[in-house]
Amino acid sequence: MEIRGKIVVWVIGAVFFVLILRLFSIQVLDPSYRGRASRNVIKTKTVVPPRGTIYNRYGKVYVSNSPIFDLTITPRDLNIPDTSLLLNNLEMEKAELEKGIAKAKIFSDVKESILARYIDPEEQSALSEQLWGFGGIDFHVSNKRAYAYPVGANFLGYISEVNKRDINSSDGYYQMRDMMGKSGIERKYEEDLRGEKGQKVILKDVYNREVGSYGNGRLDETAITGTDLMLGIDTDLQAFGEELMQNKRGSIVAIEPNSGEILAFVSSPSYNPGQLTGAELGRNWNKLQEDTLNPLFNRPLMAEYPPGSIYKVAMALAALNEGIITPHSYYGCGGGFKRNRGKPGCRFHITPLALKDGIKYSCNSFFAATYMDFLHSRKFENIYEAFNTWRKYMVEMGLGRKLGVDIPYEEDGLIPKHNFYDRIYGENRWVATTIISNAIGQGEILMTPLQMANMAALIANQGFYVTPHFVKARKKAGKNQKNVWEKISYDKNTTSIDKKHFQTVADAMEQVVATGTARRAFIEDIVVCGKTGTVENPHGEDHATFICFAPKENPKIAVAVIIENSGGGGGRWAAPTASLM
Repeated sequence: MEIRGKIVVWVIGAVFFVLILRLFSIQVLDPSYRGRASRNVIKTKTVVPPRGTIYNRYGKVYVSNSPIFDLTITPRDLNIPDTSLLLNNLEMEKAELEKGIAKAKIFSDVKESILARYIDPEEQSALSEQLWGFGGIDFHVSNKRAYAYPVGANFLGYISEVNKRDINSSDGYYQMRDMMGKSGIERKYEEDLRGEKGQKVILKDVYNREVGSYGNGRLDETAITGTDLMLGIDTDLQAFGEELMQNKRGSIVAIEPNSGEILAFVSSPSYNPGQLTGAELGRNWNKLQEDTLNPLFNRPLMAEYPPGSIYKVAMALAALNEGIITPHSYYGCGGGFKRNRGKPGCRFHITPLALKDGIKYSCNSFFAATYMDFLHSRKFENIYEAFNTWRKYMVEMGLGRKLGVDIPYEEDGLIPKHNFYDRIYGENRWVATTIISNAIGQGEILMTPLQMANMAALIANQGFYVTPHFVKARKKAGKNQKNVWEKISYDKNTTSIDKKHFQTVADAMEQVVATGTARRAFIEDIVVCGKTGTVENPHGEDHATFICFAPKENPKIAVAVIIENSGGGGGRWAAPTASLM
């Protein structure tokens, strides 16, 4: 009996040992069981943080977030007991569902793919209840942008889903279905605005429902909200500018001279920024792209125009500083530049005239003579030295090069180099009269509206400009971050032109508005200094340009306006628009 009892005990022990080994093998050694348990019970979800909020210059919310959901499927786990229920809730055709599942399988059998985007929170809540018995279906929260002020689409930009190139160049940050800034401030400040991702490890029951956090959240990582940005934009002024430019093509740019903060940046025609967010983004993008008025073209930043007579103030500053002219130098006119057989032509006005009246009456002959005397001055060894000196002043004033504004796709404008003319006319085969149109802002000179406004700010500041910019401060989120605005510093760019010459030009610009070509910009209680321009347009009616700053002492705003195909001069159309701004 003792032996038989021992045998029974050994047999029972052996059975338990085998069972223990088998359980160990299933739960620990066999990866397929471990993987299946992980898929069915434990799931790691990436937590996308809220995008940073954008504020206007007064600290009011401008661009914020609105939660939105994506419905995802994992093909290997997919179980749809009632196809019609899913189709009805998603308002989707069966063929569309089958196509979505097939596409997901091609991408990955075990990774999630998006089946439906931009589901509102209310819809998502109802769907979750109705689809609780479905397998391989999940929801991921993301954000769409919401706009407190429906203006400024051209500089705010928009966000949309990343593509393969975005993913490949992100050092592993972006994954399929992530959103990122595609243009404007949203793109330039993407790394600030996007924040830092977190993760949440959750438990699910057999019906694919979340039942709680795994391990009391010890594996969770908190997502960090994106950095908030404060702009220099005055949203009321921006809205007013867009209203003034209704049914017109052109731009308005307003800058605070002392800080370089952009107050308004109007591109017309434009669109409501809310059109490029959420479910309507793709459809509206196509409509805007096909619009013959080209509302997606950011005119203040990308359009390049001959500046016309507003350029004469830059010409005056360079000539004064080189001693080519003085405030008391006189030139005659008589309806055209006589030293070049009357070209360029001019309107009849008092003659001869000194610099202030030359600017006041926008005399083409005065500035043609100034340009000729500059390029053929005996103080230079040859025309090349003179031309390069002239060009140096223009570049110092921010012309012919990018200013470095903090949104992408800025254009350079054009101040030609001497080899540009060598290629056209031959070396040493051109003189001042060959390129005399440059003297009055025609010829080959091109400026963007941003450069025009910056030139006004330069004169307002009497010789310097701060790099124009949209973002004035940022506020970071996170445990170790102070909840305060950190002001961003920008470069101060100084010219070599004597300050006294800016005062001379500003005095003349005051007379332009008071009694000259821009009387429609006159304001009773504010001294406005401005300069008009008419830009010849070979493709249609002329463009109207105007730059100004105000008040004359301690200026608070510098403005540039260009209205395309206006058929009238800057004093008729652009000046009153700037005055209203």
